[in-house]
Amino acid sequence: MAKSNNQKAKILYLEKMLRETGEHRVISMQKILENLEKQGIRAERKSIYDDVEVLRSFGMDIRYTRERPGGYYLAGESAGEEQPSEEPGLTAEAKEIHETKDIHETSVTGYRKLLEASAGTIKKEIKLLCTGAVQAEVRDFFGTDAEYKMKDSGDLTVTAELPENGKFYGWLTGMGGSVRILKPKKSAAAYRDYLKSLAKDYKGL
Repeated sequence: MAKSNNQKAKILYLEKMLRETGEHRVISMQKILENLEKQGIRAERKSIYDDVEVLRSFGMDIRYTRERPGGYYLAGESAGEEQPSEEPGLTAEAKEIHETKDIHETSVTGYRKLLEASAGTIKKEIKLLCTGAVQAEVRDFFGTDAEYKMKDSGDLTVTAELPENGKFYGWLTGMGGSVRILKPKKSAAAYRDYLKSLAKDYKGL
């Protein structure tokens, strides 16, 4: 029974861990899982991704960085500063979430920056397939401006309006083979031709 209660409290433990982070003090997925294990909670990475999205939907500006050491952090927080000594309860949690809502709403995702840089370019709905290794970064890039769906395999599909130009292709190339275009097929073919043209430029060097 205790284990069941701990499972229900998983998202609260996760929020507490994130409250202790900051831009210069991140927490890795492995560390999150280890800390939950100490509380008697066994969790899968997929469930953590889902919990992070729930917390984001309540206004927490949770971000992910690949810079070493890579991990999650709560934007706008200064890790290490003295925190209130009161035991966090549901009322306190709700208050803190509300206080970070303005920060979340004014944050600009990489996706929006991409669209701004591609002003005037025709955009179409493109469906991407993302592996677990980059799912957090992809979610951070698109924010709430995309449709997400988790597959049984653990991979994530993302559907969003995207420009078919060099700026989008550049981002996609930077993700390596961890993100690829599923639909439409013509968009996948256009990206393949783009890569071929790049390879041709370097042929013979």
